[in-house]
Amino acid sequence: MFDNIENLKIISSLHKTCKPYNKIENRPTHSFIIRITGSVLYNFYDKQVLINPGEMMFLPKGTTYEYKKLSGEGLYTSINFLADLSDPKPTAYSLENFYEAEYLCNHFTDLWKFGTQAEKYKCFSLLYDLLSYVSNIENANYADKTKFKIIAPAVNYLKEHIYDCSLKAEKLPQLCGISGTYFRKIFTARFGTTPQNYIMQKRLTHAKSILDSGDFDTVREVALSVGYNDPLYFGKSFKKIYGISPSEINK
Repeated sequence: MFDNIENLKIISSLHKTCKPYNKIENRPTHSFIIRITGSVLYNFYDKQVLINPGEMMFLPKGTTYEYKKLSGEGLYTSINFLADLSDPKPTAYSLENFYEAEYLCNHFTDLWKFGTQAEKYKCFSLLYDLLSYVSNIENANYADKTKFKIIAPAVNYLKEHIYDCSLKAEKLPQLCGISGTYFRKIFTARFGTTPQNYIMQKRLTHAKSILDSGDFDTVREVALSVGYNDPLYFGKSFKKIYGISPSEINK
């Protein structure tokens, strides 16, 4: 469904709470609806789909459906776009293993609505990363349960040590007893990005949250708290992703 995407165009993005009930006829765009809080039941002519927090519903252009909020506030982020897709169908996905899920949920809409041109390019990059992630799920290339079990020791280690300054991506294959090339192949298919990018994005997303909160004394303190010994390298990496240096936030 997402293997050969052409003429991709982002139309809009929303970050809001859904209505208790709604019916949509002939949806005008393709949409990813990412559930942040609350559960929603979607009704299509041939099936029902329950979406919980941390999950995402893909709704193709032209789809007719109803939804009902079952619990919680119902906060969601939507990405509405046009593209030439091959036989698109309503499909639910878990975002548990998508490395930029948190950033996507909390920042995509503001970047698209109010960001600079560079930040709008970042939105396209995020959307392509998301499409790559769901495409890997669809195809299950090197990402079936058997192969994922091979890298599970490294994934578990990452979850516990993602912000440790001593963490080195090149050491992860050793935890699994496989080559670096094979490890990267399985990891990239599962998470939609390389181990190095996964670590960087997780760290910088957390750093952005700290900086936005203002709950820090120095940029060096923030760098160390997310796994960077070198505040200069941290600053360059941060600016490359966000287009602004850490010291310029909350001035």
